[in-house]
Amino acid sequence: MKGMKIGIYCHPDSVAGTPDFAKRLVEEGGVDCFILRSGYDFTYPESQEKAVQIVRDLKAKLSFMVGSFWGGRPSVEGQTFSPSNESKAPMDMPGPFVDGELVAKYQRLCRTFQPDSLCVTHGRYRHPAYIDGIFNEGTGDAEYQARMTAAGIPQGDILAARASWEKAFGSLDKDSLLKVSQKGLIEFLCELSQSDAVKRLVTFRCDTIHQSISKYKKAVNDCGVSFGANGYSPFGALICGQDYEESYAETCDFLQPLLCYMEWHRYMLVSAWARYIQQFLKIDESVAIQAAKNIFELGDTIIPDSLNEIDTFAEGSMESVYSIVSKEIQMCKPFVSKPYQLQPVLRGKDWDWAMTDKLVDEAKAIGVDSFVFMGCEYLVKGPVPNVSGTSNISAWS
Repeated sequence: MKGMKIGIYCHPDSVAGTPDFAKRLVEEGGVDCFILRSGYDFTYPESQEKAVQIVRDLKAKLSFMVGSFWGGRPSVEGQTFSPSNESKAPMDMPGPFVDGELVAKYQRLCRTFQPDSLCVTHGRYRHPAYIDGIFNEGTGDAEYQARMTAAGIPQGDILAARASWEKAFGSLDKDSLLKVSQKGLIEFLCELSQSDAVKRLVTFRCDTIHQSISKYKKAVNDCGVSFGANGYSPFGALICGQDYEESYAETCDFLQPLLCYMEWHRYMLVSAWARYIQQFLKIDESVAIQAAKNIFELGDTIIPDSLNEIDTFAEGSMESVYSIVSKEIQMCKPFVSKPYQLQPVLRGKDWDWAMTDKLVDEAKAIGVDSFVFMGCEYLVKGPVPNVSGTSNISAWS
């Protein structure tokens, strides 16, 4: 990792509770930025001030990771086909009705602690394992529905497209399914529904996120603080409203694609869509799974061909992890040259160290020079200390 810029996601409890280990991360692991998970609900942990001082004393950069639409009031209800983490957690619909509140909180945090940077997490819509979240856009929210209609995408169009898609879907045979699924999720939905409603929805989502993120960037930059976001993997970011290619290039100083969550962001996604597909076609699980992989550009990666295995796969085998993350790294290649600094987030625990070395080398080969780790056993090549705290993420996660 010599010559690389390295950040670590951590809770203030972990830094404040084990300052000697924080020092080891700098001296042995090469960490030059501590990204403190600083209260998604903006009630800062008691340990925050102490943690900030420790980071300053270590001469490392200080960053905060803060909530955006995640952690807000429940807004989208409906059935889900997977126990996705985002199917149950409260999450606000993105848009101007929450922007003012978030801008004020971001500025208060920046002015109080003067971090070097601030990273927004969940600056997007729910990820696509929550299938109803795609179609039931803002149901029951009159203001949101009015905005959709004004933008040329009334919810009725989405519901009609879903109905048409489901009707057409039932007539597919195995070969037709696998062929159309290779066109990706958006084309998969539009071609079968014979409607461009989903494309219009994606444009609306990206525009909505762009407008919000633009406000956050200005608010944070006005405080003299660098602004960025973490993002859903490039294979599903667009449906979540995260346009790596254009809008994020205009609104972020840095972007952190989350390549570290295998269970929540990869396996649950495939499981959810395979089950959805099976509602309409009496096909083998393995075929439904292959189609689900195809629509997210994961067709040639290694994922079990049994739903039961996927559902109990947790963070996966190293063979599977490598096949997926290595491909995602290549999918990130077009974004290395963007105005923002690309900072892929890798898992710093659980993964085989030699495999992680290989992934780091592959990322460096496409021009990446900055990484963030979730978990830090990889950086010190050994165990990490226990940390006492009230938060379930207070440890060195």
